[in-house]
Amino acid sequence: MRKRFMLAAAAVMAGCQTGPLPSAYKPGSTWSQRQADYDQCKIASLKEIPQAMATQIDPGLHTPGSVQCTTIGSSTSCSQVGGINIPASATTYDANGGLRDRYVARCMQAKGYSILQLPICPTSEARQKAMTSPQPANASDYRCTPGVNLDG
Repeated sequence: MRKRFMLAAAAVMAGCQTGPLPSAYKPGSTWSQRQADYDQCKIASLKEIPQAMATQIDPGLHTPGSVQCTTIGSSTSCSQVGGINIPASATTYDANGGLRDRYVARCMQAKGYSILQLPICPTSEARQKAMTSPQPANASDYRCTPGVNLDG
């Protein structure tokens, strides 16, 4: 459930992220070929594994605190001290999202791809080269990813 959220957040934050990202690798493949293969796998996964939307509810927390009163002469004033109120929240997620992600990974592997964990290329020139050049014949020569999520 939270995996889908994390993947979406990773896609949005890819430009800010410095850690490794999953990257499809197939010797000689171009970005457009990888995108087309990923799209085919994603579409097939949606046909085979329908969405199963579910809602997770966090009930929140309410603690009233305590009432403290002060009397001065014949006048008494009271106030509430402490307490916490965290409102309830609801999150909608696709219960089949993880299964569909595994389906896509197997589909990409069946098409000859390996999924490598690579850092985002450090410069815009390196990102552009990684995006436009065919992937090298040796996986160890594929050193960085452009940081563009195939799913986004």
